[in-house]
Amino acid sequence: MLCDKVTQSSPDQTVASGSEVVLLCTYDAVYSNPDLFWYRIRPDYSFQFVFYGDNSRSQAADFTQGRFSVKHILTQKAFHLVISPVRTEDSATYYCAFSTMMQVPRKS
Repeated sequence: MLCDKVTQSSPDQTVASGSEVVLLCTYDAVYSNPDLFWYRIRPDYSFQFVFYGDNSRSQAADFTQGRFSVKHILTQKAFHLVISPVRTEDSATYYCAFSTMMQVPRKS
């Protein structure tokens, strides 16, 4: 049986402005190079892409302004989001997700 899952740190974390916060995310995927994502839902219920990464590349949303980064630890299957320094406008519910969609070549 194939089983893919994501485990996140506590959804409620309170941190002081100007400090650093690390949002923990680990994943268990059958596929060895999943597409990993961080998204957030802000207090006004707007949904925002935050960060993307896989084994060889990454991309951050423009609003991250170099304050957001990811600790991608392949051996631990970890994709932790780091925000530093934290600002009040970073207040949101953050979600870690991944996709393991693989393209299978078509037979000619």
